[in-house]
Amino acid sequence: MTAGAASMLISSVPVFTAILATAFLGERLKAWGWLGIVVSFSGAALIALGEGNGLEFDPGALLILIAAVATALYFVFQKPFLTRYSALQFTAYCIWAGTLLMLVFLPGLPQAVQQAPLGATLAVVYLGVFPAAIAYGTWTYALSRAPASIATSFLYLSPILATLIAWVWLGEAPAALALVGGALALVGVILVNTRGRTA
Repeated sequence: MTAGAASMLISSVPVFTAILATAFLGERLKAWGWLGIVVSFSGAALIALGEGNGLEFDPGALLILIAAVATALYFVFQKPFLTRYSALQFTAYCIWAGTLLMLVFLPGLPQAVQQAPLGATLAVVYLGVFPAAIAYGTWTYALSRAPASIATSFLYLSPILATLIAWVWLGEAPAALALVGGALALVGVILVNTRGRTA
C-alpha cells in the first residue's frame, strides 16, 4: 500500500465523525457543511495523489480504515464525558488507561532504558509529552467547546501543514496537485465552519 493510499484512508476520520455525530449526538450540519467535508476530503485525496506514488491498496488498508472508524468513535463517544470532566482530566484518564495496558512491558523497562541510546530515550519522552499529552489535551479542549463534526473538519488542515513544513524545513517542494488539494481542503474547512453550522 502506498503512503498516499494510507493518507487518504486516514483523511476519512472527519467523514466518519460527522456521520456518527449525526447518529449518536444529534449534531446537524447544513448541506453546505456536508459539501465542505466532501470538498476537504477531495483536497486531502489530491494531496495524497500529489505524493507521486499513486494509490495502491492492499489488505493492510482494512486496518487503516478500522483505525479511522475507531478514531471517529473515540471522538464522538468522548463528547458526553466532557460535560462532566475537564479536558485535562479526560486526557489524563485516557492516557493512564492506555498506560495500564502497556504495563505488561514493565518488567524489562529499567534494563531497556539503561541500554537504549540517549537519543532514543529523548525521542520517546518527546512523543509522550508533545504528540500525546499536549496534542490530545488541546484537542479534547477544542472538542469540549465545539460540535464533533465541526472540530474534526480542522483535521483537514494537517496535510496542508505537513506539506508546508516539509517544503520549508526539508526543502521538499510540493507537486502542483498537492497545492490544488491544499487549497481545496482549506476551502472545505472554511465552508464547514462558516456555512455548515446549524443554528
